Amino acid sequence: MDFRVLDLVATVVECCKERCPPGPGHPPAETIRVLATLRRFLREGTPWRSLTASAGEASGSTLRRRLEVRARGGVLARVHALLVAMLRGDPTLILDSCSVRAKRAGELTGPNPTDRGKKGTKYHVAVTGDGVPVACAATAANVNDTVVFERLFLSAFAVMARIATVFADKGYDAEHHRELCRSFGAELHIHKRRQPSGSGLGKRRWPVERSNAWVLENKRLALRYDRLGFIVQSLLQTACVLLVARKLAQEL
Repeated sequence: MDFRVLDLVATVVECCKERCPPGPGHPPAETIRVLATLRRFLREGTPWRSLTASAGEASGSTLRRRLEVRARGGVLARVHALLVAMLRGDPTLILDSCSVRAKRAGELTGPNPTDRGKKGTKYHVAVTGDGVPVACAATAANVNDTVVFERLFLSAFAVMARIATVFADKGYDAEHHRELCRSFGAELHIHKRRQPSGSGLGKRRWPVERSNAWVLENKRLALRYDRLGFIVQSLLQTACVLLVARKLAQEL
């Protein structure tokens, strides 16, 4: 299954990346080798210096260079969108976020109000009703969820066939969010602020909490060491891409 997932993602990456004329010097590492390295780096939290080139994997410097190029060209976002479009998705959209500590600070970090003000990063994820992540974003831990709602919703709407219902907790409660959903024909269910708990939305929001748990199984995301924002966003996007690809590989 792991080989099928990597092969599927590598095929889509080859379709999405920009074609560059071959130049002098050593030929570039194969996409499948770079993806295998990225998966191990993401899951095991392997230090950059420990990533050495081998028959099946690329070096740490090659991985870092590829991540920068793909972040600049938006390749991972396009790969994510294509894989989601290939799925028979549920028309329900569910949003949530989770925060992690940033050991070395850096970009996209801020004081985490749920962790005694320690420097942290927040991962925002939007999933379908069956738990497929369709949009994601990394921000500082002190960024309010309402700021990211529109970005996640529009990103999800661009790749889903339709959005019938949106579920979110009271962190996303804002009237302009309801207006946005109504303008796209979606029904929004958000627990309102300053209302007693027990809204009943918890039984509908469990798919996004499960997906957040799957994302945090990746050691490189569960505890942030990288200082550069594009690396953190790329790692989060890669984790979501692998989840979508695994779901798609099961259906093929």
